[in-house]
Amino acid sequence: MEKLETVKRLVRQNNYRDNDITYKQCQELGVTVNRVGLEIFARKLRAMDRADEINAHKEQSMAAQAEQNSLPATSLSFEKSSYIPGAFEQNDSSSTQYSNVTPLSKAEVHRKPLPNDPTERKREITFELGTIKVREYELLQELNILEHSERLAEAH
Repeated sequence: MEKLETVKRLVRQNNYRDNDITYKQCQELGVTVNRVGLEIFARKLRAMDRADEINAHKEQSMAAQAEQNSLPATSLSFEKSSYIPGAFEQNDSSSTQYSNVTPLSKAEVHRKPLPNDPTERKREITFELGTIKVREYELLQELNILEHSERLAEAH
């Protein structure tokens, strides 16, 4: 275990990159390591250290957010897509098709003031992007249905 800690310390001292120097330092200290294994170990150690830093930052953000709990929460709410009569009419026939996607101009977005916490803002942005993906999926489904209907009409 002591050798492992020594290798970790040397890898960190050399900024996870100078593995030739780290390898020579290990040999000088009498620690036998595989050169290729050292490269892999340095990459994994760097990833683990970065993950620890991120987790520590998250914990600090959560603690700061807990202190600000007295402030009203910021969130976004989106109106669910619904049927819109007459949103799409075919010129060829008198039948009317209904869209199950709310047009972007009619979608209501209820926003509260922007938060000061970057972590909370990242969550909001992620939520908005997810909502856009859901809307994109609904539109693609409708487009596929329309294209399928056109192919069937052409076949007959």
